[in-house]
Amino acid sequence: HGRVFLSMLIGELFERGYEKIVLDTNLQNKRAQHVYESLGFRKLRVNIDSWKDQLGNRQSSVDYELLPGDFVDHRK
Repeated sequence: HGRVFLSMLIGELFERGYEKIVLDTNLQNKRAQHVYESLGFRKLRVNIDSWKDQLGNRQSSVDYELLPGDFVDHRK
């Protein structure tokens, strides 16, 4: 259901005139990356050791962007 709910949100944002959506996720979160990429998000960069979690462990992140023309709508 995640793809459908995200498609509802993304579709509404683009209908309201947003030109680009940018987000990031933890590099270890492969499930989220798979969902984002299935929606058409394009991987921009990997940020190695870019932040620390609540235990002080270094973590890496992935930056994504989505343009209206790349959006794969899963509401249908």
